[in-house]
Amino acid sequence: MSNRDPLRPKNWSFRADIPQRYNDNARLYRERGGQVQIEEDVKPFAADNHFGDSSRFFFFCLMQDQIFKERLKGDIAELGVYKGMTASVLANIARRAGRTAYLFDTFEGFDKKDLVGIDKDKRPEQFTDTSLEAVRNRVGTENVRYVQGRFPESAAQIPQDLRFCLVHIDCDLFEPITAALEYFYPRMVPGGFMVIHDYSSLAWNGAERAVDAFFADKLEFVIPLTDGGGSAVVRRALPPEPAAPLPEKTWIKANDLPAPDILRAGWSKAESWGVWGTGDCHTLTVPRPQPGVPVHVELDCAAALVGAITEQTVDVTLGEGMRSRLLATWHFTKAANRAIRVLDIPADESAVMTISLRPAKLVRPVDQDPANSDSRILGAGLHRIRVIS
Repeated sequence: MSNRDPLRPKNWSFRADIPQRYNDNARLYRERGGQVQIEEDVKPFAADNHFGDSSRFFFFCLMQDQIFKERLKGDIAELGVYKGMTASVLANIARRAGRTAYLFDTFEGFDKKDLVGIDKDKRPEQFTDTSLEAVRNRVGTENVRYVQGRFPESAAQIPQDLRFCLVHIDCDLFEPITAALEYFYPRMVPGGFMVIHDYSSLAWNGAERAVDAFFADKLEFVIPLTDGGGSAVVRRALPPEPAAPLPEKTWIKANDLPAPDILRAGWSKAESWGVWGTGDCHTLTVPRPQPGVPVHVELDCAAALVGAITEQTVDVTLGEGMRSRLLATWHFTKAANRAIRVLDIPADESAVMTISLRPAKLVRPVDQDPANSDSRILGAGLHRIRVIS
């Protein structure tokens, strides 16, 4: 059997139903305040005969309803806009919810830097038949922010303290999907939806590999969907209960710290020496020894300095979102890299201290040293931690 032979029987008798809330029970749906407008929303989505993927369209509608039902906060984003079909649906959600839809794309097809490894055989001319102007004409500009460029570098164009309730990742390739997961995951609100297209399609193996690798050590599970492109969805888990306080004045090895209780987001798997921070933000949630008491947190850490990368700057913040504030800026050089660095945390009544390390440079060892096969985006490496009140 060839790859193109259909597995389904010739006499396929199953229906492609419209969800009952938008069909048989549409009147009840509207009476209860439903926001979806099927006829209006489907027009730009179905333009250009967009695969006739009704399952995909209706899943976006159902996510919209759930966001309103649960009153999820946060904005919306899409990486991989192409001609703007799904972006048009996301823009409508943003307008109805009073949010902003951030649409990331080169608007010129694949960036050749991403056609490597598992994706090196993909054709660079795919998805070039689009433009920012054409997408803007289809999607509009109200409650929409267009972000052009290669991701994750393009993310520097938006505020870094944003939170998201819905992120759609449809960029096909391992490199940008991995970068998107590393960037958006720590910025998702609890219950927020992350949808990754092409996960189980078998056409884009980089998508499946990127998703499986990223969520291997996370609380969340990957749920395959039945749309034509084999999307998968993950909902951001609620933060777990605070871990027990660390023993005071005692050095704890980073590879002994529980994830995700303390190594919350932006950390790779533990290694014999410690743990690497990955992506542009590494977050620790350290239980306070006791509320209302100032604390010193000491971190024995270093930065990923490889090849031409001879220095790194890391901003250290306390708190989350709009409430975060800068505690320190650390400078790492090859001459003075690994060291014990001290954070003075003021007294407050919070149960945990949320500490985030944000490296200024995104360092991928494989790009700096051909002999190094490490393709992770590395920032700060944590060896040990100690808390003193």
